[in-house]
Amino acid sequence: MKAAKMIDSIATVERNDLISTASSRSYGLLRIRIDQKIEVLPGQFAMLKPHGHFEPLLRRAMAYYRSRTVDDSVSADFIYQVLGRGTQMLAKLEPGEKVDFLGSLGNTYDIAAASGREALLVAGGVGSAALFMLAEQLLKRGIETRLFIGGASRGDLCGLDDFATILSHNNVFAATVDGSFGEHGFVTAPLESHLKSLAGKPSIIYACGPDPMLHRVSQIADDYTVPAQLSLESPMACGFGICVGCAVAVKDDCPEGFVYKKVCTDGPVFWSRDLHW
Repeated sequence: MKAAKMIDSIATVERNDLISTASSRSYGLLRIRIDQKIEVLPGQFAMLKPHGHFEPLLRRAMAYYRSRTVDDSVSADFIYQVLGRGTQMLAKLEPGEKVDFLGSLGNTYDIAAASGREALLVAGGVGSAALFMLAEQLLKRGIETRLFIGGASRGDLCGLDDFATILSHNNVFAATVDGSFGEHGFVTAPLESHLKSLAGKPSIIYACGPDPMLHRVSQIADDYTVPAQLSLESPMACGFGICVGCAVAVKDDCPEGFVYKKVCTDGPVFWSRDLHW
């Protein structure tokens, strides 16, 4: 059965568990079954909301964490932070309940660019979800891969154990702002230390997390002349380019020096060298 590029469908909840808490923050893992065969690529996302509810009206964008195809259906996992009304309602869903699903959306990482390089994945909080399938694909290609994961505290390091399982603990470097786990401080510190230790060995960075973290990663990539792809986190209403609510500035030769592109359709993955910060 040929994979569809994007479908608008009703999916079934298979699992929905609280997986981590940190201070007043909580994170869940939602698994849904889509009864069609769809293509799911690393870095792509879907738009989700509880079926049959009109408040909130709009779906929430969530990056795929994992997926597997079973016969003519796809089981997909998403990690989410419980923030506003939309994610609070998603957190209450029980197995067997329905979800409005739109996906798969967005582009994917340039995995071929990692050939002959060491891949450095940089995750901030729930941004780790957008990097897990990438890590799996890099490993399948025999590419040396390391993860640098950061958050405010230990409970914000979403997916840490899963990454350690596939990469090994020696290839996972953690940092927390409160010092509760790993290095005390921001995740960009161990990233920069590792780049120094490579002494010019070819490497490539793939990152997803809050904008301040991505901005710093972009600066570090420039300082060490390392190519970097950044998966941007941006609020969006539609997910397929109609609302233009997720526009980001990208360098251009026009008089202004930049144009706007849509995170949902042109991204969410961009080369850091192309972004106009």
